Amino acid sequence: MGITVQDALSLDVLKGARLIAGAKGLERVIKRVSVLECPDCDEYKGLLREGDFFLTSFYAFKDDEPSLFTAVETLIESGSSGLCVLDLYMEDLPTELKQLADREKYPIVMISKDLPYADVITDIMDLIIQNKENIITEMQVDQLLQAGSDKNKVRSIAYQINPRFSEHILAIYCTGDATIRKISSRIQEKFNGKDSWAVLPYRQGILLLISFMTRPEDKRLTNELNSVIDTIKGYADQCPLGISRLYTGLENIGLCIKEAMLAGGLGEKVLGRQVTRYQDLGVYRVLAIIQDAPEVKAFHDEIIMPLLDYDSKNHTNLFKTAVAYIDNDGDINRTAQELFQHANTVRYRLTKIKEILQMEALEGSFYEQLSVAVKIHKLL
Repeated sequence: MGITVQDALSLDVLKGARLIAGAKGLERVIKRVSVLECPDCDEYKGLLREGDFFLTSFYAFKDDEPSLFTAVETLIESGSSGLCVLDLYMEDLPTELKQLADREKYPIVMISKDLPYADVITDIMDLIIQNKENIITEMQVDQLLQAGSDKNKVRSIAYQINPRFSEHILAIYCTGDATIRKISSRIQEKFNGKDSWAVLPYRQGILLLISFMTRPEDKRLTNELNSVIDTIKGYADQCPLGISRLYTGLENIGLCIKEAMLAGGLGEKVLGRQVTRYQDLGVYRVLAIIQDAPEVKAFHDEIIMPLLDYDSKNHTNLFKTAVAYIDNDGDINRTAQELFQHANTVRYRLTKIKEILQMEALEGSFYEQLSVAVKIHKLL
């Protein structure tokens, strides 16, 4: 994924830009940035490339509307990603031209005549270069995850990411949509003095790799992590975070990344937490790996579907009771409080669940099987 017009408009240098047409084309990718002041676009046509983003004052067309239309049509046909017009000679463009840009989903923005071309070009090109560097880094992280047990290969790739990595390492992954990646540079600036750390945009999130010269004591580690979490939350307070275990040996960096990503992806979904340590996932660590197996789906259906069917036919809440019972670790009183029911009502419902599942004679096994089935249901 390259830099889009939307990404460019988020730059400080373009914060005063006005989008006047082509709002549905903001995902067009910018590959190059250039200035267009040529009066004869046909002559210039051979130099145009897909993904070109142009800056212009339209001086050559300020008194020639037909040629202005021809110029914009030529840019659209060439696959240009968008147009940035200085309001030096035109404060707006003709309505028909804006309608054309809207139809073709071709973004046109107006910027102040006081804004130097060089500033816009430099900042967008810096963004393009940074994006290419991020792509290379993502490929390196992918290689780490695919390197398996080849310790030398893992260490070699890790040192390409940061040659100052130390031997005691953990990972934090901040999950989200594509917008979360845009704050990675700000977070990088916050941790600029941490030479043995790395802050990387990765997939739909941000990956932090934190290493220590000596294995930190639990209290120091907790304080360090809390500080990092607070910093991230300052930029993305709704971002779910996953934290790996602390490993000794840089060759375990791939395992750290996998754990952090799993914790970040599952913590909010199955535990309702914004910050989740890998070890807190419990049996979900295993279930997440095998959830697509046919046997897992069959086990789920054998226990969960009869409860859902019974609830549907009898307008009861047995399944909701089962989930609350498992979420409260089998504590009937806490389950009753969550459901705003009397404890005896919960006991009656559990007896009914056992009857439906033909587990009346079971106790420990009943809880065990119901717990696993409910957890599978949360994953599916």
